[in-house]
Amino acid sequence: MIHSKVVTTKKGNKGMTKHYIRGNIIWLSYYVDGKRIQKSTKLKNTPENIKVVKSKIIPALDIKIATGDIYKKKPKTFEYYGNIYLKEKDKYKSFLLKKGYYETVIDFFRGQNIDSITRLDIKRYLISLNIKTISKNVYKSCIKEIFEFAVDDGVIAHNPALGIRLPPDTKEDVQYYSKKEVSKLLSVAHGIMKVYLLIAFNTGMRIGEILGLQLSDIKEDGYIHIKRTRTKGMIGTGKTNNAIRKVPYPISIYDDIKKIQPKDNIFLFGNIDDAMLLRSQWKKVCLDAGVPKYKLYSTRHTYATHMLQKNIISINELSGLLGHSSPKVTLEHYSSVIDTKDINLGANFSLFCDTTVTVKNEDIV
Repeated sequence: MIHSKVVTTKKGNKGMTKHYIRGNIIWLSYYVDGKRIQKSTKLKNTPENIKVVKSKIIPALDIKIATGDIYKKKPKTFEYYGNIYLKEKDKYKSFLLKKGYYETVIDFFRGQNIDSITRLDIKRYLISLNIKTISKNVYKSCIKEIFEFAVDDGVIAHNPALGIRLPPDTKEDVQYYSKKEVSKLLSVAHGIMKVYLLIAFNTGMRIGEILGLQLSDIKEDGYIHIKRTRTKGMIGTGKTNNAIRKVPYPISIYDDIKKIQPKDNIFLFGNIDDAMLLRSQWKKVCLDAGVPKYKLYSTRHTYATHMLQKNIISINELSGLLGHSSPKVTLEHYSSVIDTKDINLGANFSLFCDTTVTVKNEDIV
């Protein structure tokens, strides 16, 4: 931050810089906050250099002392503080998952002095990203923290990335498969892909949760114990505090599950540790089944939608099975698939009225 103390010089002379000779080199002497500063001009003691020091160097230095610019550090580039940020984040487990995002931000602003980047520059960059607003928050957080290092270093007075708001995402319709489409998908899937889909459609588990399964997590009592997630080699404990849970599954698929367990890997799906590694297989299954190719995550939406539409369980119960942080989150995701037109309370439904009671005129106020 810019120093704000009053600059004082020796004997009350404010901003007065003097020169003197040391070893045939011209030196400067001045006071800042009562402290004497001695600095070499690296110029030899000649009449011409003395004239330059008196007419240009000393007046310029006096102005810096008077305005407080003497305290300012020279600005450094955005990537200088970006590299500090990368080293700081390297200690966290999620670093490898997000490193690519961080490097994309640093590359975009590379070569620019950090004090030259404006709030408008940051907003324009974030708006230009062709991704959802919720995904842009990773980039925004990265930029904000990099600028914070520059604030701490004293090269900028405030963080221009603070308080930036982006327009909310347009809510998209939930993509899910009908029961007939699920049957088609399962009928054409084989091997690992079939087992993946059997688990996904019947439990609503997240992709990382399924790929993090070990055979010991799948109990013969009809429950899968979700203990971890696995994404790009990173082992985690899930997105929410409720992610560690157990969910029911059809015991009839247990034999199919056992068949794919590799001998040389503790994980059920072996080296497949990211949705990207299932992309080509998923595309082929959709093509062979003749159904629309939604995102692989749509298996979770399919499970949740059918559970609600068929009134199998309540929102609260579904929230627990999905591992959401609260039923409110579940309702926000799936309120659009609950069809209130199918609710039939009967012609004689009455919540508060007793139809046997006659209302008298004097009862009406």
